[in-house]
Amino acid sequence: MQMHYTLRLEEIDASKVPLGGGKGASLGELVRAGVRVPPGFVITRPAFDAFMAAADPSRRVSDLLAEVDAGSMPVSDAAQAIVELLGDATIPEEISAAIKAGVNNLGADTVSVRSSATCEDGTASAWAGQLDTYLDIAPDYVESQVRSCWLSIFRAPALAYGAAHGYGAGQFGVAVVVQQMVPSEVSGIGFSVHPVTQEPDLRLIEACFGLGEAIVSGKIVPDQYVVRRGAQEIVQSTRGGQRQGLFLEHGQTEPQWRDLGDRGAEPKLSDAQVLEYGRLLDRIEAHFGHPVDTEWALTGDMFHLLQARPITTLAPEYREPIVDQSEPWSQLVRRPLTLFEVSIMGHWLDSRHAGGDFGIHCDRFMSIQDTAGLAQLYLSKRGFDAAFEHICHLDRTNRRQLLALLERGREVYLQGFERIERGKPFHDLDEAVEYFIEVGRYTTSLPATTLLALEQGHIDDPQIRALAEELRSHSLYPRYVSRLVEPLVENIVSRLGFSAPDRAHELLTWRELHQNCLDCQTLEQRLEQVAAGRRFVLQILGDDERLRFVTETGYLLMRQAGRREIIPLDDPDRIAGQAAWPGVHRGRARVVLTSYPEGIELQDGDVLVSIQSNPNLMPLLRHAGAIVTDDGGVACHAGIICRELKIPTIIGTGRATSTIRDGDLVEVDATAQVVRILNRA
Repeated sequence: MQMHYTLRLEEIDASKVPLGGGKGASLGELVRAGVRVPPGFVITRPAFDAFMAAADPSRRVSDLLAEVDAGSMPVSDAAQAIVELLGDATIPEEISAAIKAGVNNLGADTVSVRSSATCEDGTASAWAGQLDTYLDIAPDYVESQVRSCWLSIFRAPALAYGAAHGYGAGQFGVAVVVQQMVPSEVSGIGFSVHPVTQEPDLRLIEACFGLGEAIVSGKIVPDQYVVRRGAQEIVQSTRGGQRQGLFLEHGQTEPQWRDLGDRGAEPKLSDAQVLEYGRLLDRIEAHFGHPVDTEWALTGDMFHLLQARPITTLAPEYREPIVDQSEPWSQLVRRPLTLFEVSIMGHWLDSRHAGGDFGIHCDRFMSIQDTAGLAQLYLSKRGFDAAFEHICHLDRTNRRQLLALLERGREVYLQGFERIERGKPFHDLDEAVEYFIEVGRYTTSLPATTLLALEQGHIDDPQIRALAEELRSHSLYPRYVSRLVEPLVENIVSRLGFSAPDRAHELLTWRELHQNCLDCQTLEQRLEQVAAGRRFVLQILGDDERLRFVTETGYLLMRQAGRREIIPLDDPDRIAGQAAWPGVHRGRARVVLTSYPEGIELQDGDVLVSIQSNPNLMPLLRHAGAIVTDDGGVACHAGIICRELKIPTIIGTGRATSTIRDGDLVEVDATAQVVRILNRA
């Protein structure tokens, strides 16, 4: 009967998640993969079920959880009632005997005792930090810590996390992993796919002095290493400047923080060790058959694997070559433009329209729509640089021509403004678009390119600058499109029988209309995709136009920006950090300086600003529109949870809570890795 309640790690594999929980099953698979895992055993889910049956014969806990599911009881009230109900419960004798036998067979002086929920570390949710872990436990105290692990799943943060991920009453239980303690001076995290940029060939390794819990807690900024698949190249390395480490002294019941002084700036791993762990990630991913998030400890020169779980936040398309990278791209601007509008912009910059008078030959254009519905625009770097050089060349050698082009822009603006005000119609869509292209290239692209060229070329030309700024201070194309172009588009798709003609500009491109290659079924399918939250990626590559509606675009934006590390800024109203989940969100800041948020409320869309991430903040995170923390690395709780909730998050700022005040209006731009304070409270 005892073996019913315990299993050695060697006896567990991925098929035994219902028995050993996610953590236990993954450790068993790591043993099978042949990597170094501290020896141990699992106290199985049936032991938890037997404990609950003895402690709660009337199944009152299930009734309380059902009330939470129905929304008739707050999570905090249910958690308190469950703790009171189970507070004096004891472990049945047969389970106690099985635990003692497992500990004796392990023969370790001290052990770790870690929760392993049967819904934990799966492909949909990671349960990062929601359940209890105990370290350096003497054999005589294992049983009491096992009981604490069981009860931890009923605390308010864990119940809130479970509810946020769709787990109802009775859908989860707790196994417990008991392993020999491994003393380590350096610990860390390893992702077999970079969790922010989602680049399949790049691994991310984070390292710190002391216990890896310091990284997961978000209280430190760890060293980071980006390693290419095959572990032959370290692409990037960043020192975190660790100020404190979490260390467990023998005989202590809790790890203690210790100031590191100058030592914190030292590298945590040698290049050889970074590459070695990169190869381990390759091996582990190959065994599991999917990308993994791992935890490790370094003892001497040996890595010990402490955990492996699926990375739960990757986009379904992350391996697909969605963006053409045959040439580098240069980022332009981010604007509230529809798909139809950006498709026209791609044409007013092409060689046919801008090559003659502007000298611009940008036949490669791209736009990626972000989670806020705004369009990030790109040109080929080659065309972008050539346009700047052409403007600089004109200013140096033929200034009169540049001045004439800008004067022509003023004429086009006045004519366009008059046409808009009069509402003068066009004969057809082709005529409207060609006129729109004229407006766009003269009143938008030319002055914008001129101003950038003057700045980058350090050219002092007050007259040219003033004229360009005059043109840039006004914008015709939003009103032009809404009043003169969109009605023509709506009329065309209405004749196709499309059910939502007023949404057509979100779903189609100018070229598709011009070539008459759209049908009603295609538009209806795209409308469903947009309603489901998909975003567009449009590329114009010469004569080839490529359009995709994808589930996520944040990671594509991060790839284009090359954002993998912290970027320092000096502006007091611009706070730099590291993106844990991309996107842009504006909201009122709610500065939370405690790890125990009882009595604190967030309105939906507020920006949670905290010193560190903490699983106790989970009830607040469910209402947050964005998260900003002082400390933390990509693998901290906030980093993991925000990727599951898919809300913009910037971590490791170092000074957010001391700079942002409660009630400030802030913009969290995780794509640019910066928090902007827009208005002070």
